[in-house]
Amino acid sequence: MSRVWRLPALAVVALLGACVTVSDHPEDIASPAKRSTIHTELGASYLMRNQLDVAKSELEEALRLDSENSAAHNVMGLLQIRLKDDDKAEQHFRRAISIDPGNSDARNNYGVFLCERGRYDDADQQFQTALKNPLYKNPEQANVNAGICRLKKNDKAEARQYFRAALQTNPNQTAALVHMARLNLEAGEALSARGFMQRYFALGPETPETLLLAFRIERALGAKDAQATYALRLRGKFPDSAEAKQLRSLTGTYKR
Repeated sequence: MSRVWRLPALAVVALLGACVTVSDHPEDIASPAKRSTIHTELGASYLMRNQLDVAKSELEEALRLDSENSAAHNVMGLLQIRLKDDDKAEQHFRRAISIDPGNSDARNNYGVFLCERGRYDDADQQFQTALKNPLYKNPEQANVNAGICRLKKNDKAEARQYFRAALQTNPNQTAALVHMARLNLEAGEALSARGFMQRYFALGPETPETLLLAFRIERALGAKDAQATYALRLRGKFPDSAEAKQLRSLTGTYKR
């Protein structure tokens, strides 16, 4: 599941998508709040490029200029995760939410943070609150993250609901398609699982994980030609992957 849990990077992308441009009005540039926003966006950009020291400097300046900048606290929380300081990360996420309870990106990030530390119910509360915001621009991502978190708690029924909700918002949400395929296979619904995988491959790249899952689905359906195709792709494209080793343990040297 780690291949689809990429929320921190996505959250930064979402922030940069809303970047402000330099104003024609000098008084706007002189405004501490405007300058804080610019430094927040710079910090997010440096964080995406893994230039953590520079990102930290930019975010510290953003918060110096405006300590009530919810977005800056959110990105600083992401940075502190990368710096492996959980206490500071949580402080910044909580501060971001305290300043702006409607900051759903911060709630989403905080939910991921909580879930990765085993605080599943607290995480779910953050995801649900984020999803109740009608202005939230990335509900499918929060639904996917909430679904992954429910899987960590072994609540497959609730996870399925979250993944379905993600696909209702965005039918092309590739992570949700893969998870639904896996859940349906585990539930003995291999034909439905095949449909989700076909939708995924029309949109997303072949990976060791998805090729092995597709092989298992076709194996459950008894489709030998399709099994052979996926096995060949997995062995040919990713011969040294853990999934290729699993394939060998499942079938030996697979033959049609």
